[in-house]
Amino acid sequence: MNKLTDNIEKARAASRERLETAKEIASEGTTVAREKMSESKARAAALLGEGREKAEARVAATRDVAKKAVAKSEETISSSPLAIVAGGAALGILIGAMLPKSKAEGKYVGVAGRKINETAKTAYQAAKDASRDQIAEMGLSNDNMREQFKDLFGKAIEAAKTAMAAAQDAVKDENQGKK
Repeated sequence: MNKLTDNIEKARAASRERLETAKEIASEGTTVAREKMSESKARAAALLGEGREKAEARVAATRDVAKKAVAKSEETISSSPLAIVAGGAALGILIGAMLPKSKAEGKYVGVAGRKINETAKTAYQAAKDASRDQIAEMGLSNDNMREQFKDLFGKAIEAAKTAMAAAQDAVKDENQGKK
């Protein structure tokens, strides 16, 4: 029985040794896993920060573009409001003309549709007349514009000739100074 007890003790000792080795390996594995998780967490936080910065930059850029578009629209509207009204009216008429008419529409909305159509035509004509009147008040007729363009073109040619002569004189003066 002594031999049996010795064998049992040896088996217990070997089991304890293996258990201790397994605990050490598990502890090392846990430590490595925790380090890897910590590194991954740090990388994820860095990527999230970079993504947030890029998103903020893109949002700011989008806001700037939107502000510029609003300013440009406001400028266009303030510089030519009649053209905007006329364009809107024309667009409305075009859309209305493109939409197909149904029997139910004719039955229930036919009269109102005709009134709206007539009103849109009246508004378009009024905008067209008002813009013509405004152009006429500014003195911008076809003949007048043609004359102004000819005058401006003639002045531009004279300015170019004067500039060319001045450049030639400057080159001559510089060449005479070197001799």
